[in-house]
Amino acid sequence: MIKAAWGLSLLAGLSVLLYTYAGLPQKVGYELDNFGDVTATVGKEAFFYVSLAVLVIANFSLYTVSRSLRYKRESINNLMTNWQLSLATVLNFFFIIVWNFIMVVNSGETFNYDNFGYLIYISLGLIVVWVLALPILLMKNQISS
Repeated sequence: MIKAAWGLSLLAGLSVLLYTYAGLPQKVGYELDNFGDVTATVGKEAFFYVSLAVLVIANFSLYTVSRSLRYKRESINNLMTNWQLSLATVLNFFFIIVWNFIMVVNSGETFNYDNFGYLIYISLGLIVVWVLALPILLMKNQISS
């Protein structure tokens, strides 16, 4: 189940990245000042390839680590594999939110960022919760064994 969710989130991430790439101007703004004006830009292709590299490195490093690490107990193996793949799913969700935000910023239309910015904080909070949940899950696994 977790592997399927990870696979779907990876496909969704790739799809959103391609959709974002198609809608971006040649110079992609990625930094805003306090007034919402773009202060730093990068080329469209550079943005795409850096984003793709981040997506691939994040996903396949977690995938290969989950496949290669072996612990003495099978329950810890399953827990760590599931946690690492679910962390990759959460990271994919964060990447999707960020790419959509960058697409909105670069769309050229006026937009109230307060209606969208909270999603970035929610996705960052979800990553923090996921990382903090690992020790709790490991202790729970130790107690139940």
